[in-house]
Amino acid sequence: MKGIVLIGHGSIKNASGAAMIRLAARLREQGVAPVVEAGFLNYSRPTLAETIEKCVGLGVDWLFVQPYFLIDGVYVQNDLAQEIAQYAARWPRVRFVSGRSFGDHRLMAAIALDRVRAVDPSLGQARKQAGLLLMAHGTPNAPANAPLERIVGRLGVASDYCRVVVSYLDCNEPSIPDAIDYLVENGASRLVALPYFLHKGRHVQDDLPRLLAESRQRHPGLEIAEAAELGYDLRLAVLIAERVKNEAI
Repeated sequence: MKGIVLIGHGSIKNASGAAMIRLAARLREQGVAPVVEAGFLNYSRPTLAETIEKCVGLGVDWLFVQPYFLIDGVYVQNDLAQEIAQYAARWPRVRFVSGRSFGDHRLMAAIALDRVRAVDPSLGQARKQAGLLLMAHGTPNAPANAPLERIVGRLGVASDYCRVVVSYLDCNEPSIPDAIDYLVENGASRLVALPYFLHKGRHVQDDLPRLLAESRQRHPGLEIAEAAELGYDLRLAVLIAERVKNEAI
């Protein structure tokens, strides 16, 4: 029997993983696999171990593990890979298939564009003084950020902002404050700030609003429209179903 596990990072903020859990339920309803569950690497419950044990107990012998991550950073390449290897050794009758992060899949750019459109219906058209700032977390594995640059490229093609840039909360450059300064220096008097995060965790609830508030103080004439994080979106179910189908062939 086939099964799917969605695995997210987890957060100290209650219910920040609710979108992923809802998406798992949606995949079950759609019949993408008889068993679809969601778990977390850190902080939240159920843990990945609890989730996989549940799937095995239900009779799953082919398990697709979908990292609920935007890029293949340290957690996906190291932590998750190591844990999956341990579970594969523990349950040798189960075939574990590890998926890739969402990366630069075409639907990710479409979701991001809709979040921007919700706060800027014209997408910067006829307003060359407007900039678009994609705010990401970043990873010590710098090459893993390449999909974010490609997403930014697609957003630039689909809009008419004077500049579209990616910025990072941690680990990489430019930082969010530096990217905002760059946009202002290059003529942006208004910008849309897009939290390129899957969950409404601590970074989205606390860190990003603080950085944007500080930027408003540095640039009192700058108008900043804050878009929503990616969150729950049924296009993610389409993406995951596509990955499962390709692996199951």
